Amino acid sequence: MITALLNVADALRSLQQDAPAVQAAVRSEIAAKQSLDLIQKQLLLGLVNQATVLTAQQTYFNAVITRVQAEATRLSDVAALFMALGDNWPVNCPTDDWRGCMFDEGEPARNSVRS
Repeated sequence: MITALLNVADALRSLQQDAPAVQAAVRSEIAAKQSLDLIQKQLLLGLVNQATVLTAQQTYFNAVITRVQAEATRLSDVAALFMALGDNWPVNCPTDDWRGCMFDEGEPARNSVRS
């Protein structure tokens, strides 16, 4: 019982730490996109060269990757919380929405895994 509560607490703590990381990654991506847009306009005006544009593109794409990684970490932590709370995961779910497989008129579905 104590271990289960500790697992839930750990999962909640991880989620709490994920929120600012995702927000920072989104802000970084937006800033990199704005910078890229500005540099592309400068290229059209002949103020910068192609190498500068490529560097800005690389910075933007790295920011996108960082945001995706932050969101993936958050989703992984959501799954960990889900597992810590119920220790169930639907198996052979015929629908796209796992909630339909988890509950059959308020009762846990028979096709879930218990570890």
